[in-house]
Amino acid sequence: MSLDVGTRLGRAQRARRRAAAAAAAVATLLAAGALLAPAAHADPLAVINTLRTKGCAKQPPAGKTVQRDKALDDVARALSRDSKLGPAIEKSPYPAQSSTMFHVKGARDDATVQKLLAERYCEPINDLRYADLGAFQSGDETWIVLAARRKADPVLEPAAVARRVLELVNDARGFARKCGRTSYGATTPVALSATLTAAANAHVRDMAQHQNLDHTGSDGSAAAERITRAGYDWRAMGENIAAGQKDADAVVASWLASPGHCATLMGPQFTEMGIAFALAPGANPGIYWAQEFAAPR
Repeated sequence: MSLDVGTRLGRAQRARRRAAAAAAAVATLLAAGALLAPAAHADPLAVINTLRTKGCAKQPPAGKTVQRDKALDDVARALSRDSKLGPAIEKSPYPAQSSTMFHVKGARDDATVQKLLAERYCEPINDLRYADLGAFQSGDETWIVLAARRKADPVLEPAAVARRVLELVNDARGFARKCGRTSYGATTPVALSATLTAAANAHVRDMAQHQNLDHTGSDGSAAAERITRAGYDWRAMGENIAAGQKDADAVVASWLASPGHCATLMGPQFTEMGIAFALAPGANPGIYWAQEFAAPR
């Protein structure tokens, strides 16, 4: 009986020793794997925002963090394939007003990447214009893109535009000026006419539709015909057209800078005015303007 028990105990001890040895071997393999595993990539967003918060290389901090943008991530990925920043941004849906990029090689951890960026790119990193970030990492290389969005054009409201153009036109007519080589004295203000505005609106829509800046309509009509067609019985008339100006101030300024348009705008024979604009999305120019002047019989 005692021999059987001893035998069983010996076998149990040998089994425990074998299990312990196997566990030790597994632990050794796991440790070796941990040593061989690549270090985690740095977090570009955290690195950049740390530099923008704290400043670096005697450059004052921006004090404003950036946010990650997927479209810029794609731009950074394109840079890793030897694309240039300009073409990569142009192909991207990101509406960039300005952009810059950084490339760091030979570092993977936050501290090292931050140090390299601080040494080389501190000033552009803390540029207040930039609000968005994209990044791509491969091996020990990191590509980072910072960009600022292009501001959207202001929404133009026809009634507000008409009031502003009228104000600017009458301000201009209130002072003597030279239009090219011809001098014009101060003259009386004009009033806004719904009928002339309708004529202007018809012509400006026609120009935008056909992307053609011309006093002659697509149907061959002249300005005088269009004003008559709108129902205005005139004794004097004139027309200004333009394209590309973003708002009322810009278009009136362009007319005053052009001798022929300036002469029309300053014409003392006119008592009423109509003004309209039309957008041409996706075209260049993307906006057209028409201004009709007249005096009724």
